[in-house]
Amino acid sequence: MYWFSAVLFAIKLRYYGRVMDIGFNFILGVLAIVYGLYCFIQRKVAPEKIEKLQLLIERNGEKMGHSIHMFGYTILPIIAGLLLLFAHFRV
Repeated sequence: MYWFSAVLFAIKLRYYGRVMDIGFNFILGVLAIVYGLYCFIQRKVAPEKIEKLQLLIERNGEKMGHSIHMFGYTILPIIAGLLLLFAHFRV
């Protein structure tokens, strides 16, 4: 009889863990996309206020600094967010 309750408990844990992972993928995906879009807009509106961008420009030059910042803080989060949303809706 005890083994039956242990199996039911394991099934419940697995089910609730899966539901939590699915919600986590959705929330993290949306946040990543919003962050990427925020960085893109901030770069267009006031790039002089972004400290990380200014450091990248000082270390790597104007063109390379903008390219690194655009990829790392705009394109990469948006792609990661889209992949997380795809994983959420695929299930």
